[in-house]
Amino acid sequence: MMLAGSTPVPSEDGPPIDALLDADETSERIFIAARVALSQSGLDDRCPTYLSALEAALQDEPPYGTRAYAAAYRGASQSKQWLATSLITNAEREGDGATRLWSMAACAEDAEEQHLIKRHAVDESGHALFYLKLLDLTFPGAVSPAFRTELRQLSPGYSMTQSLFVVEGSPYGRPPTVDDFIQMNIAEIRTTIHHLLQRDALSIHCPPETLPQVVKLLDTLLRDELSHVAYTGMLIERHATHVAAGKIRGLFQKRFHDFNEITMQELDKKVFD
Repeated sequence: MMLAGSTPVPSEDGPPIDALLDADETSERIFIAARVALSQSGLDDRCPTYLSALEAALQDEPPYGTRAYAAAYRGASQSKQWLATSLITNAEREGDGATRLWSMAACAEDAEEQHLIKRHAVDESGHALFYLKLLDLTFPGAVSPAFRTELRQLSPGYSMTQSLFVVEGSPYGRPPTVDDFIQMNIAEIRTTIHHLLQRDALSIHCPPETLPQVVKLLDTLLRDELSHVAYTGMLIERHATHVAAGKIRGLFQKRFHDFNEITMQELDKKVFD
C-alpha cells in the first residue's frame, strides 16, 4: 500500500478522472468517485473490502446521489447571494474540520496514520482560504474589505512544519478508530459530489476573465478531495484485517444511514455543504 510521503502513481487500469466528471447524477457516481480516488492514488486493486462495503452501503441510496438532489442544488445556486453564502459556509466547515483532524492527528499512535491525518488537516486549513478566494473571483466585491479580512480567521493556518497539539476543548483529542476513518471517507465522498455540483454553478456566475483561475482552484480542490477519499479507504482496508468479518460492512451501512439522515435535514434548509 502507498506509504506516507510517497508519490502516488495513477493506475492504468482504473477509471480516469473524466469518468467522474462525466458520470450521471445517480448513486453510481458515488461509487465511481471512490474508484477514481483509489485509481488516482495508485490503489485501484488494493482495497477490495473497502469497495465491497461501500457498494453494499449504497443500497440505502444517499440523497446526494440522486438527480432530484442535483436539481435542488441547481435551483438554489441560481441565486448569487445563496451561492456566495455557500462559499463562506464551505470555508467555515473546512476550517472547523481542520481543527478536528489536527487534534486527532496529535493523538494518533501509528506514525503513518498521524502523517496522513495531519496532511488532511493542512489541506482543509488551506481549503478554507481556497473557498474565500473562489468568493473573491466569482463575486468580486460581494463582501466588505473589513469582513473579508475577518473571514481569513476561518482558517487555522496549519502547515506540515508545525508541531501537532490537541486544540483546547476539542472532543477529537483521541486516537482515531476505523469508525472515524469510515465517517471521514463518507464525508469526503459527499464533499466530492457537492464539489461537482458547485463546479457547474460557479462557471455560470463567474466573470469570464477570472474563470481560468476558478477552474484551477477547483481542480486542486477536487484532487485533494479524491486524495482524502483514497487514503481513508486505504486505512479502512488496513484495519479490516484486524476486525471481525462483517464489521466494516455493518459500520459502513450504519454511518451511511446517519449521513443520509443529516443530508435530508440539511436539504430541508437548502444547505448543501
